[in-house]
Amino acid sequence: MRSIKIVCRLMVFSLLLAACQKIDFDKSSTGEGIETGSFRITSPVTSSNIALNAATPSTPFVMTWTAAKPGVDKPVTYKWIAVKKGEDISKYSFELPSDNEGKATTLTITQEKLDLYLFSKGVPANGTVDLNWTIQASNGETQVNSTDLFSLTLKRFGNGATPFILYGPEPILTTATVDPTSTTDFFQFKWQKSVPAAGSPAVKYRVLFDKEGGDFSDPIFSIESNNSGSDSSLQVSYKRLSDSLNANGYEDMSLENRLVWTVQAVSGNWTQLASVTNALNLLREVRMYVVGGLNDWNINNPVQIIPDKGPGRYAKIFYAYVLFNKGDEFKFVNAPGDWKNSYGVVGGSNGTYDLQLDKPANIVIADSGVYRITIDVSSNKAYVQKKAPGTVGDFQSPSWDPANLNPGVYVGPNKFMSIVSGNGPFKFHDGTNWDNSGPDKSRWWGQHKKAAQGILDEDMGGDNITAAGAPIRALWDASDPQKPKYQTFPATLFLIGDATAGDWNNNSPDLPALTYQGNGKWKGTNIQLTGGKEFKFLLVKNTWDYNFGGVKSNASENIFAGGQIKPNGGNMKVPTTGNYTVELDEFNSTYKVY
Repeated sequence: MRSIKIVCRLMVFSLLLAACQKIDFDKSSTGEGIETGSFRITSPVTSSNIALNAATPSTPFVMTWTAAKPGVDKPVTYKWIAVKKGEDISKYSFELPSDNEGKATTLTITQEKLDLYLFSKGVPANGTVDLNWTIQASNGETQVNSTDLFSLTLKRFGNGATPFILYGPEPILTTATVDPTSTTDFFQFKWQKSVPAAGSPAVKYRVLFDKEGGDFSDPIFSIESNNSGSDSSLQVSYKRLSDSLNANGYEDMSLENRLVWTVQAVSGNWTQLASVTNALNLLREVRMYVVGGLNDWNINNPVQIIPDKGPGRYAKIFYAYVLFNKGDEFKFVNAPGDWKNSYGVVGGSNGTYDLQLDKPANIVIADSGVYRITIDVSSNKAYVQKKAPGTVGDFQSPSWDPANLNPGVYVGPNKFMSIVSGNGPFKFHDGTNWDNSGPDKSRWWGQHKKAAQGILDEDMGGDNITAAGAPIRALWDASDPQKPKYQTFPATLFLIGDATAGDWNNNSPDLPALTYQGNGKWKGTNIQLTGGKEFKFLLVKNTWDYNFGGVKSNASENIFAGGQIKPNGGNMKVPTTGNYTVELDEFNSTYKVY
């Protein structure tokens, strides 16, 4: 009896011990099923629209996906299954095994075989079928579909054309400068011929142009190739290209046009784009020049002037601001290298002249000074007027009054500095009013609305410029006549030279400074100057671009008598060491030392 009790107690203890033991479940897939969600479709992406090309029947069509995780130690096979859009995928009527007898995670089929397969499913020639499709995996016991159900549109063979590449021009990444009025300069576009499919119509071509980053689904414009679209080339003049840009909203010729281009080949209802695209970066420039005493009458290197890019004026009106001496002569020239390209005077007087190409008479300057010279080639007129860019704005009293223009001081060819004495908005202006109705009327400039900071507008419609930390120097700079710009600097004036404590170091903290008195006048007192040494005036530190010196270049200026100054003029010699008062009048280009 005792033994029976012991056995019973041991059995109960064993059962209790088993009940208390933790069961460790293996979470890995060990059942008969394939793990749902373990494989996904990678290509083609859903909503793909694929037209089979009859001209390339051997080109493969490929589908790919990731591998499924099997539930048993059996190989997995795959097949592509599909139904027409809107039908139940479990009742699929389209199916194809994957590569390697269903073992691969790819399905590769030539376009010709796929076309025949679609034909066997009742899709007519050149017809389209919209499908929902997925991949089914099987381990011999269970079948599992990918969790992805993609849509796909397939179009059977109809017309077709072979792929092709572009030959040229090579991608133009560095901006090409072109004359938008030229009908004798061309871009030559060339590409490989595309061959139509058997029975398809001859291929016709168009060159497509789009903005940088565009995909040509909605190109800016297109141009038919040579020979009514039949040739694999296009010769297009600079003018035609520019006119096409203008007609499609790209009218601002001060801005670079960053384009891409490709070629479209069409055979019947088949459209084939070239397999590559090329960059075409353009800047459109019309040029006019002057030649005369200002460049020693060098017809091979005339001085380029500014094109007026206002509405209706581009390629017609050009202008510049030039410092002339009495009796100087000049002519306008539309191209370097040949006097037949120069305009001679055939009539007019008192600053308004009639011009004609290839005529000998020059324009003669009556008095020394800065002049705005203008040519209107549409009317063969020239205007020679004493004008220079100054400033108008809130700092004036009354404000914005061009009749009391704040003068601009000539500091170099097509460069003028004006002192803005108060904070707030201002613009550059060269006239006496706000009338710009003709080429001989006023001009004004603000910040270009579409260009980077510091670029002036060219149609008198720019934004105001803001002066901060007045007084400031405002520099009007058309040294690049195709892109006038501006800068602002603190309004300063220093003496520089070995006669001063700062020597010739244009960034020295020891350069004697003059104080602005208003109305272009500067004054410095108790300035020590060393006898036998030289000095000149520095407008902006850390550059030699803006300085005034004496009108004589041999340092023989009698500084105590005062006199005239000019940009980049000669050094002025100090006779004896001492402390001096120095005055300078920028507006009248004079100075005093006493």
